[in-house]
Amino acid sequence: MEESQYQYQPLQNNDSIRILTLDPGQQSDPLMGTLETIRIDSTGRFEALSYVWADPGPPDSAYEILIRNGDEKGGLLMLRGGSIFAAMCRVRLPDRPRRIWADQCCINQDDPVERSQQLPFMNRIYRDAACVLVWLGLDTKKEAELAFGLIHELNEALGSQPVDGISPDLDTVDLEKHVMVNQKALQALTDRPWFKRGWIVQEIGTGTPATMLWGDAAIDWITLASVCERLKSYHHLRSALGITTSDISFLFRRFIEPDENTHHANRFNFIYELQRARHLRFSDDRDRIFAFLGHFSALSRHPPGCGPVSIVADYTKTVEQTYTNIAVQILRTNPAAACILLASVQHARHSLPSCYGTGVQADSNLETWLVDGHRLPSWVPDWRWSEAIILAEPISPHLAHGSSTAKLKIVREDTLVLRAHGVEVDSIEECSQPLLSRDFYNQKTSKNPSTTIQRLWHEICRKKAFNLNEKYLDGQGVFFAYMQTLSNGCVQAAGHGGRSYQDISDLVWLRKAARYIVEASDDVSEEIKSAARSGEPEGDHETWSRWAASASEGRVFARTWKGYFVLGPKALEAGDVICVLFGARVPFCLRPIGKRYLLVGECYVHGLMNGEAISLLLRDELHEKIFDIV
Repeated sequence: MEESQYQYQPLQNNDSIRILTLDPGQQSDPLMGTLETIRIDSTGRFEALSYVWADPGPPDSAYEILIRNGDEKGGLLMLRGGSIFAAMCRVRLPDRPRRIWADQCCINQDDPVERSQQLPFMNRIYRDAACVLVWLGLDTKKEAELAFGLIHELNEALGSQPVDGISPDLDTVDLEKHVMVNQKALQALTDRPWFKRGWIVQEIGTGTPATMLWGDAAIDWITLASVCERLKSYHHLRSALGITTSDISFLFRRFIEPDENTHHANRFNFIYELQRARHLRFSDDRDRIFAFLGHFSALSRHPPGCGPVSIVADYTKTVEQTYTNIAVQILRTNPAAACILLASVQHARHSLPSCYGTGVQADSNLETWLVDGHRLPSWVPDWRWSEAIILAEPISPHLAHGSSTAKLKIVREDTLVLRAHGVEVDSIEECSQPLLSRDFYNQKTSKNPSTTIQRLWHEICRKKAFNLNEKYLDGQGVFFAYMQTLSNGCVQAAGHGGRSYQDISDLVWLRKAARYIVEASDDVSEEIKSAARSGEPEGDHETWSRWAASASEGRVFARTWKGYFVLGPKALEAGDVICVLFGARVPFCLRPIGKRYLLVGECYVHGLMNGEAISLLLRDELHEKIFDIV
């Protein structure tokens, strides 16, 4: 007798969820189980399933489960894709029932009202589960055992290594050779689609124990995450091999408050968390906001934070309305958060109207750009797009704003306008092509006599040999200014080292830069070579190239008309103006279009990072200006 389709009974209480009990069975047996409605405060022991909806399932199978409801009439529940079917077949026990929570079964996916009501329970469900069962997919190429075996070997080798550094007792040469020999298996693991799935920040980000299942193989989540965290120190190795272990370590305990005395205190900032999650994939881009329902950063009143932020999952709003509403809410309730919000703005290269043209022509260009109904204001971050890390992280030591406080207002004219006060310092004369991480690992060779670092020095800085004699606008050496600009002042190096940036001498950064340039160029003065030989030896994780690659990737290097060196956004072009907005710890690039401006993005400008522009304002060498940003 053919089974009828399963019909959900509405949830009667707002605090209820469903739990699925999987019947025992063998691999070839049909899936069967029962659904129980229960209050979330009294669920009993259960395990939660995490998987990728779009992943394939076993061929020639009917992706369905027979739901039995005791005395009530049950029926066949058709599953959406083969991934959840394969996952439940994998976790089903042969000899006893297993209670699990799986969204496709436990939430009526055809009822948008129920979906919205159940969404706030998601993080609670994964927190309360006895274990999270992570299904990485079918192991069709038989790679899982080799990959998990390599992780266990690395875990043993890296067991005594500090998280933010390389153990001096570790044979890094042999380790790197071993990883390179087995890189395909490791890449196959890190490339599993699950590690890019957006909702897993809730599902795996708690302290609940988790088991990773890939085909028939399994590994403990803490083992995998800790190995990937330690591999972050091998920046050159990961960059050369394209092994994205950092994406895995990013996911570890994302919903657990960090130690506020470390650089992880950045995570108390809700905007910073959205920025860090930009690489994740969502089938609905509104969920880039909604996935952080219940996250501590949205509730935090911690000093680096921008909260509290009220998040309401409203699927009647468009993606653009969702992003704009959250930006407006943050700016109106906490103007001091303007810096990190605006710093998170990233535009694709050539995606903004050009600043060339004046008067009617410029206004016409802007109006044409604005009429797109799916266009966000230029000052609202588009969380679907990622170009680079942010320079103005919440605990950044940059103080471009000096003692000034934010002075801004949101006004609605023909479009939503952010009216911000600040000073205009200069405009861009020339900028490079976008930089890549590998540009900072190019060494001088007979086939490649001119590296990226040399070309920028000659073509943008308009300098000849690398030397310590020529002076920059602020009286420091031009070479020092150049290298500090490309590395965002090496502020991330200090943060990851757990040191106060203000307590580190500029000589430390000069030595790092000198050591790098001696390896990257033949055209180096004796003074730089001497600086490179001085000081203590450094490990791979301490090198200037690591921090420059991180800061500069996805950005451009530029020079202003007055001679300032700029590390700016990829969308930067000649004619854009450099401004310091009141209350903003980093300068910003704005594009004048007629009488209004577009926000191009944040930037590092050597000589403007410690309140110098505000000092010029106080001496009447610069004047306060109002920028209407659309």
